[in-house]
Amino acid sequence: MTAQNPVARVLEAPARWLAILGGWWLMALAFLTCAEILGRKLLGVSLQGVDEIGGYTLAVFSTLAFTWALVAKSHARVDFLLGRMPAPVRAVLNATAFLLLAACAIYAAWRGWHVLEESIEFQAHANSPLQTALWIPQSAWLAGLVVFAVAAGAFAGHALWLLLTDWRRLNLLYGPMTLDEEVATEASAILARTAPEAEPAE
Repeated sequence: MTAQNPVARVLEAPARWLAILGGWWLMALAFLTCAEILGRKLLGVSLQGVDEIGGYTLAVFSTLAFTWALVAKSHARVDFLLGRMPAPVRAVLNATAFLLLAACAIYAAWRGWHVLEESIEFQAHANSPLQTALWIPQSAWLAGLVVFAVAAGAFAGHALWLLLTDWRRLNLLYGPMTLDEEVATEASAILARTAPEAEPAE
């Protein structure tokens, strides 16, 4: 349904690139962790701070992954009763779900700013070998929260607009994916990964 949702169309490309960036960073961190393990076992040396960098990575790229999951409709929703309700009621509940998600995302970003503000005010540093100034990873973490809040707010605004103008389309775009849609999404993703590259024209 991404192709039919104007908000998702706008956000899909940047969200995908952020998710890809996170994947490459995790691969680099995995190689760094392997080097740390081999260095300790074979040479008796340690790369200081790999575990600390891993913690920052989890915090930062988790927030960025929230946005991609939202665009790709990958967030889990408990919907075993939703399908039994009348379509207009489903529309209200679907809009409410996105409004609540946006409210939670905005609140998280707001609280994240206060955390960063305190770290800057007190010049906080990590109690670790790297002695990282905490405002550095926290700034990236807050940026991820802000991106998620903006994306969630855009979806919520669009859902609310559709609730007032076209609730049938609201259910189509913002309702949970059916089993057939989930199968079709997974199948298209597998085909995209396994399809051979097009041969260049002679």
